[in-house]
Amino acid sequence: MRQPEPTDLLDEIVLYVQREKHRLADKSHEFIDDMARLITRRREVLPAQMKYLRSLFLELGGKIT
Repeated sequence: MRQPEPTDLLDEIVLYVQREKHRLADKSHEFIDDMARLITRRREVLPAQMKYLRSLFLELGGKIT
């Protein structure tokens, strides 16, 4: 089994967080939707955005393997 590419991992994180965003505070919803738009257009995610996205992912119980 191949290791996920960074973009694959980012896609998985964003899709997971977007699918589970109803469990987060409303203030995070717009950010999550913006990140989903960025990855579908293959735009670069800034380090600060990635840090916040990962924190939401982990808050929701996501695991990076």
